[in-house]
Amino acid sequence: MIDRVLSVVPSNNGVEEQAEPPVAAGRVLGTHLRQLRELAGHRLKDVVDAGVIGSSSTLSRYEDAKTPFKEEVVIALAKFYGRTDEGELAALRDLTRQSLVKEWWACFRDVVPGWLGRLISMESAAREIRTYEGFFVPGLLQTSKYARAVMRAPYRRSAGEDPDEKSESRINRRLRVRLRRQRLLDEADAPDYYALLDESILNKPTGGRAVMREQLRHLFNYAENRDRIHIRVLPFTAAEHAAAPISAITLLKFPQGKGSDMAYLEGGTYVSNPQEVEEHKVDLLYLWDLAADKKATLNILQHYIDKLAETDEP
Repeated sequence: MIDRVLSVVPSNNGVEEQAEPPVAAGRVLGTHLRQLRELAGHRLKDVVDAGVIGSSSTLSRYEDAKTPFKEEVVIALAKFYGRTDEGELAALRDLTRQSLVKEWWACFRDVVPGWLGRLISMESAAREIRTYEGFFVPGLLQTSKYARAVMRAPYRRSAGEDPDEKSESRINRRLRVRLRRQRLLDEADAPDYYALLDESILNKPTGGRAVMREQLRHLFNYAENRDRIHIRVLPFTAAEHAAAPISAITLLKFPQGKGSDMAYLEGGTYVSNPQEVEEHKVDLLYLWDLAADKKATLNILQHYIDKLAETDEP
């Protein structure tokens, strides 16, 4: 039986728990509404037939937190499911309002497409993030100069030509978003972060030797000194045993009661089907087992740092 709405009502000691970020609040609310419906023994169609909500698809989007919530609809659903306690209804109202709060990147909508906004939201709500990258250092681990070099490449009309002024302004805004997004790893309640990098990434002097050397030192420092950041290199030799199933993938695991695990695939595709998510999880864990351990990863990073230091910047 459901006794409370997660992360909103006061705990036993009377102290209200920390407010959820909007995305987490939405996921908690959606999951809670689904649990209430199932506990009451109603199908989606039953709720629609009763006139509580317009369509099964709308209710499904509510339960999956894929559409903005309306307070009156949330309360109507809860009452239809037999929930009449005023404290619980008040908590649902609070949770609905939390889910509608604007995220910090709202003023960057011009450079934050929907898929990226969703990823940032998911990252902030996750308890564990696992990612594999085959082409570039993961965004959460990029230095400012490396990130700028990656962002500028698509805007170059020809080799050696800089982006125009309008494009440069857009790049600057994207860079601000990325650097702000990275603060997640410095927070007291940061998720455990596991990053697996293909060795080929280290062998490309993205942005030039000095920029890449700084980036590798940054990775080395994180890999050596940060308890909740785990960086591993997938060496060239691992290709003898298995090839990565995709060029980039991120798995997001959430605390109990805050929604099901999800996978994000490069290109803006999200996977939420439990069976498919589990398949991606198995792939990532298999690749992690093939990767160099912490000591060997640090040695590989140092090798490429030394290699870049051998020649002056061209």
